[in-house]
Amino acid sequence: MKKYKILKYIFVIAISLLLIQCNSDKKKLNRELTKIAAEWNRSTPVALEAHTRFDSVGVTPDNVFQYYYTITNIENPQKLIASYKNEMLEKMDKIYATDRSLQFFVENGVTMEYIYRDTMQNVVDVITIETDKYRRTKE
Repeated sequence: MKKYKILKYIFVIAISLLLIQCNSDKKKLNRELTKIAAEWNRSTPVALEAHTRFDSVGVTPDNVFQYYYTITNIENPQKLIASYKNEMLEKMDKIYATDRSLQFFVENGVTMEYIYRDTMQNVVDVITIETDKYRRTKE
């Protein structure tokens, strides 16, 4: 019976240490993402083209990296996003699969959100990219 209690305590301690380590890694990643976001935000807002302004970048407590855009100079931003969404997804797919500058996000399994808003800051659409699928297998 004494062995059982000792094993139980060892198991509880091991699980606790594992959870602390995971939480510590999550906080470390959040600090890194927050630094990256702050760097990006130094150069925002910026007009990307006639109808899109890149406003800012944010990071959630769950380490979701969020890009905020505003659709401008158009009456129906929903229609604009809908007409280009498939093309945007294809381009993003290629970029995340090949661009080395995005490998930090891929290697850390960071979810990316591209949040498009109208000029009243109402959300028009959110494109979510799960970067895990671009992680390269080690051979």
